[in-house]
Amino acid sequence: MAMTGLTVDDFDALLPYFKEHWENYYDRLTLDGKPRQRISYNRKNSLLPLASDKLFFIFSYLKNNPLQETHGAMFDLTQPQCNVFVHRLSDILLKTLKVLDELPERNHHRMAYVLKDYRDVLLDGTERPVQRPTDHEAQKSRYSGKKTHDVKNNFLSTPERRILLCTSYKVQVWLSKTYDGSIHDKKICDEQPIEFHQDNTLWQDTGFLGHKPEGVEIKMPEKKPKGKELTDEQKKSNRLISSFSIIVEHAICGIKRCRIVKDRIRCYKFGFEDLVMWLACGLHNLRISLKMCYIRI
Repeated sequence: MAMTGLTVDDFDALLPYFKEHWENYYDRLTLDGKPRQRISYNRKNSLLPLASDKLFFIFSYLKNNPLQETHGAMFDLTQPQCNVFVHRLSDILLKTLKVLDELPERNHHRMAYVLKDYRDVLLDGTERPVQRPTDHEAQKSRYSGKKTHDVKNNFLSTPERRILLCTSYKVQVWLSKTYDGSIHDKKICDEQPIEFHQDNTLWQDTGFLGHKPEGVEIKMPEKKPKGKELTDEQKKSNRLISSFSIIVEHAICGIKRCRIVKDRIRCYKFGFEDLVMWLACGLHNLRISLKMCYIRI
C-alpha cells in the first residue's frame, strides 16, 4: 500500500490485463516506439524483466512522485532509461484501465447517455501545483491567485455505485480537460458544457454560482449576503447539502492517493499533467470496483 497505493490482491487482479497489453505492444514495437525488426523475447539481463516489475515500477512512480534519478536508482536504471519507462508504461496502464472501463468519460457531449444510470451527481474542482514557468505570459496564465502556480480540473462523481454499461462500478464518471490555474471553475463548465440527463440532481458548491444546466435540479449552499447573516433555515439547509456533497471531496482524496497529482509535478512533457490525472481517476475507480467485487463475493 505504501509503495503502490494498492493491496496485493488488487495488484494481482490487475497484473494479467497489464501483462497482456504490454506483450501486445512489445510484439510490434520497441521500447522507443519504433517498428520491431526482430522477434521479442524476455532477456535475463532486461532492465525490468517481468510484467510485475514493470507494473510495480509505474505504480510506485505515480504513488510517490519521486525524482526520476531517485526512482531509477531503485531499479538500477539511469535517469534517461527511467524517463522512457515512465512514459511508455503510463500509456500501457492507460490502455489497460480503458479496456477494464475504469477511466472517467472525457467527452462532455456524451454525459447525458452516461448519467442516465444515475440520479445524484456531484460537481467539484481541484487544483494541482506545478513548477513556476519561466515565461511571463505562462506565469500569469497559471497563477491561481493563491501564491501558487497551478493547473486544475473539474470532476463529476456519483455516490451511487451502480453498474455502468454493465461492466464496472464507477465513482468518477467525468473528468474535464486540464486548465491553467487562473481559469475559474465556472468558466471550465462554460467551455465544456456538460449535457445532463433530465432525471439528474446536480450537487455543487458556491464556486459554481451561475452554473445552471437546463432541466436539472440544482442543490447548492446559500451564499452569505454581504453585511447580513443567513437565517437558521438556510444554515440548516446548507449543513444538509454539505453533508452530502462531502462525498466528492472523499473521492478527490482517493484520487490524490497518487502523490503525482497532489505534489508539485516535475515532468514537462506536453500532455503528461493531464495524463496522470486521468490515470489517478482510473486507479481510484479500479480500487472501488475491486472492493465492491470482494464485498459481493
